[in-house]
Amino acid sequence: MLRRCICIALAALLLISAALAEAPAWSDKWNEIVELKGEETRYLAQRDGSWSLLDGEGRVLQDGWLDGFDGFVDGVAAVRTRGKWGFLLENGAFLVEPRFDYAGSFVDGIARVELDDLRGYIDRSGEILIEPRFYRANDFQGDYAAVARRGAYVEDNGSSSDYYEPVWGVIDRTGALVLPMEYDSIEISAEDSVVIAMLGDEKHYFHLSGSTAEEVAQLGSSFSLEDYYPNEGSKVVSLDVAADIRWDADAALPRLDGATALFPVYSAIVQATYPRDVIYGTPMDDPLVLCTKTNKAYARLIEGAADVIFCAEPSDEQLASAAAAGVELELTPFGAEAFVFTVNADNPLENITTEQIRGVYSGAIADWSELGVDGLGEIVAYQRPKNSGSQTALEALMDDVALMTPPQQFVMDGMADILETIEYRNLPNAIGYSFRFYCTEMVGSGVKLLSIDGMEPTLENIRSGAYPHVTTLYAVTRKGESNPNVPILLSWLTSEQGQALVEKCGYVAATK
Repeated sequence: MLRRCICIALAALLLISAALAEAPAWSDKWNEIVELKGEETRYLAQRDGSWSLLDGEGRVLQDGWLDGFDGFVDGVAAVRTRGKWGFLLENGAFLVEPRFDYAGSFVDGIARVELDDLRGYIDRSGEILIEPRFYRANDFQGDYAAVARRGAYVEDNGSSSDYYEPVWGVIDRTGALVLPMEYDSIEISAEDSVVIAMLGDEKHYFHLSGSTAEEVAQLGSSFSLEDYYPNEGSKVVSLDVAADIRWDADAALPRLDGATALFPVYSAIVQATYPRDVIYGTPMDDPLVLCTKTNKAYARLIEGAADVIFCAEPSDEQLASAAAAGVELELTPFGAEAFVFTVNADNPLENITTEQIRGVYSGAIADWSELGVDGLGEIVAYQRPKNSGSQTALEALMDDVALMTPPQQFVMDGMADILETIEYRNLPNAIGYSFRFYCTEMVGSGVKLLSIDGMEPTLENIRSGAYPHVTTLYAVTRKGESNPNVPILLSWLTSEQGQALVEKCGYVAATK
């Protein structure tokens, strides 16, 4: 919705700017003018928030004709006169006479309107498409819109007025509820027909199809980092015997960071070799152990904020960043992992070839029928963020075949507009990729790991080299690292005991 609003605002500004570029001599008497496109030359002119209708010579035909004008979009503008909203055509005639308490711009032929404090929708003829019956209503995103009923009454909250909390759901173009009104907020992604619904601190994902909303998992949504916190997590692995090295609290403890998929390994290392009161958490805590994901971890290593990071090999861009900072990276292999491709558990596909993967992610293969799967239609091929470990692995797999543009969504980060890659959502027609352990740890995610070139991503096939896409796992350091315990840690990690811990964590040791 934000992107569409910005586009509407830009379109209006461009139209006004174009009109002003050829503005007549008398235009300096007005703050803004917009030329209408009727048989006779007419203008809308604004001064002090009020819009008047002028003839071609600048003479006022109707003073203060409009007290609200949102700009023409696709030849129609929402306007207000005498307190009521309607829709004006570019020739100055009303498409819909002002009769609404509020009206938004038309989006895909549908506009939001308000009557007696209730919201609904009309079509371009002015006919009521969906009766005003909602407490809140957003623009349609594709075939669906977020609407809300009135929730709890909020008073004395320090704001200028009391209000009712909106409780959100989703309707289709007939006005039928596809998702019940029971959520704190709703975000609709028209690109993949997915709803992100917040209920308290919980985030739910729904795939919209026709008049149904099917809840789906997002890859990583059930993965809890806290389960792997050293000395606290329920899933962190311990050695059967005491580690050959065990540092005291006053030792120069290496600062660790890395990929989410490898956090179970370096958390287990910390539990085995560090004192029990290790600080971990957010960067503001100045922790010894962090998990900021691959790209941020490489940046922190290069700038000297981390001593050892646990990641897949660096991307070309990360190597260039290190070189620009005068840092040489040293990579110590400690394990191996399968780079895997995932589909919905109900997808009948069991195997995919490397060439088919390249076809899917180049855009040459766009429909599931081309992979022998009928009824699923278009392939939604998710990608990961640039310079993440799995994205670097995909780029290596693609070889010289160019990647297509991934699905995207529009988000706000502070005051900057940013396009971000959409995280994998387990839609019936989706395909994505990650690393084997990360996927198999996600209880209830409902994803299936595909065989590639006839080989399953099992530990045995990783060890033997039969699985075609195995990623080496590295402990990455800066050359010339001054902390004397960093080489000790690396030496222990690659020792028999350290490699046994890697295996016990569920990965394949480098020595295997």
